[in-house]
Amino acid sequence: MTQLDRYAPVLTIGTVAAEVGVSAQAIRLYESEGLVLPKKTESGRRMFSIHDVERLQCIRKMINEHGLNIAGIKRLMGLIPCWDYKGGLDEECRQCPVYYEMIGPCWAVKNVGEKCADQDCRDCDVYRMQVSCEQMKNIVHRRGQFAADA
Repeated sequence: MTQLDRYAPVLTIGTVAAEVGVSAQAIRLYESEGLVLPKKTESGRRMFSIHDVERLQCIRKMINEHGLNIAGIKRLMGLIPCWDYKGGLDEECRQCPVYYEMIGPCWAVKNVGEKCADQDCRDCDVYRMQVSCEQMKNIVHRRGQFAADA
């Protein structure tokens, strides 16, 4: 049996909702808030990866066990220094709205800087970093190894 690529969008919203223990409507809400990026087929069907499921499980844990709301989670993810994961802080990063705004994760901000303008955020190291609710402080402060395939 072949090992499944953890970033391959192969799971339907119903399967993901059952795995995470929430409704499909909740998953759509998290998507609309920019917390998760499902792949959409040509017909508009949402497809999720194992990584997306892990991200959603972390979001649920932050809500249920840590008392955060969606705005708090967005703010926390907005603190992730994406430039550290994209080769360091340079002039392009300083001109990007993500550098100054902390309203949500970089992958949820429209009209990003040149460095990320042509990239699919689902393929970005920042979106693909290992999600760990317990180690979020390390991710925000960039301590430890939190690369895409750590």
